[in-house]
Amino acid sequence: MKYNWSIIGHEKQLRQIEKDLLAGNLAHAYLLTGTNSVGKYTVAKKIAGILQCENDFCHRCNTCLQIQKGSHIDTMEISDNRESIKIEEVRKLIERLNMTKQSPYKVVLIQTLERMTPEAANSFLKILEEPPSRTIFIMTTNSVRSLLPTILSRVRIVKFGCVSYEYLVEKLTELYPDCEEDVIKQVSLFSLGKTGRAVRLMENLDVRAQYMKTYQNVQNFLGHKNVVDRFSYIEDVVEDPAQIEIFFNILTSVLRSKIIGGDEASNKYIKTLSKIDEAGMLLNKNVNARLVLENLMLSL
Repeated sequence: MKYNWSIIGHEKQLRQIEKDLLAGNLAHAYLLTGTNSVGKYTVAKKIAGILQCENDFCHRCNTCLQIQKGSHIDTMEISDNRESIKIEEVRKLIERLNMTKQSPYKVVLIQTLERMTPEAANSFLKILEEPPSRTIFIMTTNSVRSLLPTILSRVRIVKFGCVSYEYLVEKLTELYPDCEEDVIKQVSLFSLGKTGRAVRLMENLDVRAQYMKTYQNVQNFLGHKNVVDRFSYIEDVVEDPAQIEIFFNILTSVLRSKIIGGDEASNKYIKTLSKIDEAGMLLNKNVNARLVLENLMLSL
């Protein structure tokens, strides 16, 4: 590939994007789809860098550095702050798009597009249908089903998926040759095939320590602790939404690692994994987190 993407996996998707860029066959709007933490938004920001950098995506000029920091004047960014995207934000975005540009393009980056309220989505649709000249939208979503069909009909969709455990171990070993083998295997297990999460765990010792602590707690209560102890543990977890996500990731990775065939124990773990997925969907619907997690504990 021509550009230095610094991304693990997704070679097919990146080649298609490069083909569009080099052939001048750009869509005015791209939607990068797939589960969370697979690197979609990282790719989105790098596409913005390629479009805006006048030095062939050099990674060193002010434009590249500003885009990376989210401060480039003609690259508008709505990153995921776990809040809804309201119509006021969309109106401000439209105002900025109608200003004179100083760069090759006006680029709009929107992370987790499904966060838009219905009013915001309808307002956004208007600018998506008739954008100002040389405007490119690059958006990501974890849930295509949550988006308006009219929005989906106006974007070029690029699908991103998870990679295998073996592939992740191989690539992390190449990228981090000085790292211990056990750490790479542990990170690959925790990442569940999500390359963005894998890189974050490799490069952030504090986050990795959180995952390791949760891993030890999960192994402990799965092996020994009774329901009262598990409920006590849940009391601490529900206080922090980020900790809930880590708990779900670790519990899923631990149970997956225990599936070794079609025996009775493995079938039990598979059923429990389905219950974890159901619990995740309930949390996304804002069902009480404590109730959801306590019910999950009863099923383990």
